[in-house]
Amino acid sequence: MPLLPPCAHVAEVAYSVPVKVLETVAAHRRGGIGPLGIQPSWMSILQRAGFDPQLVQGQACWGIIAGAWIIARAGGADISERHHVQTPPLRPILGQPGLDACVSSAATAYHIPEPIYRAVLKTESGRIGSIVYNRNGSYDMGPAQINSSHLPELAAMGVTRDQIINNGCLNLHVGAWILSRELGGATLSAPADFWRRVGNYNSRTPRFNQAYQAKVWKNLRQMASSR
Repeated sequence: MPLLPPCAHVAEVAYSVPVKVLETVAAHRRGGIGPLGIQPSWMSILQRAGFDPQLVQGQACWGIIAGAWIIARAGGADISERHHVQTPPLRPILGQPGLDACVSSAATAYHIPEPIYRAVLKTESGRIGSIVYNRNGSYDMGPAQINSSHLPELAAMGVTRDQIINNGCLNLHVGAWILSRELGGATLSAPADFWRRVGNYNSRTPRFNQAYQAKVWKNLRQMASSR
């Protein structure tokens, strides 16, 4: 079996296609594009789904991710239907268990792929009690770096500024809730839209949004390679 790069694990999480299946496809490829031998006839379909054909053809990781999308699509119901969810209401958090467990429970509660949420948190680099001031006058708080612009709506739910800053588990759940709202049920079946929405967690300004996307993607790949 060929040894695929660590981003195969990202594809596994995104599309529920085991790495072993991807390795088997790679082992039996007969020409085609990328490590999984994507047939050229798929390129127009991939482009309509939001994949960049140049990246699929030129970068092994994008070839693997696009190939996993094709395998998932061919294996049953349309992936966008299987993964579409609505953002649930913010759930109250009782107690403050270990933050690692909180990351997992927050990702599950708000239907976010956990590796992607962890990559967002690594990009934010926040910690309990931290406040980082921005040039626009706002500030970011705690492990998920919740922006102060969210304080009015959180206050209406009974969540205080002090809790956001000092209750790490609550902060992580609020961060997951905000990210889930930004995603709006979008999935990696339409990667361009999905990653733009991930970038919205930081900024809707295109250049800042794109820079943030790149940072999250870089951290996601680094985390996958360290498994």
